Amino acid sequence: MKAETFLLKTFFVAAVLTCVLTLGAMVTTDPTHATTTLIASAR
Repeated sequence: MKAETFLLKTFFVAAVLTCVLTLGAMVTTDPTHATTTLIASAR
């Protein structure tokens, strides 16, 4: 039982960390620079 609880807590922490890092990257990214880079790489 303790092993399952530990695994669930670990997966929960990993999921929250992934969401926080993704959200932080989206908030701090300069949209004009990202769009210019995407357009330039598509050509």
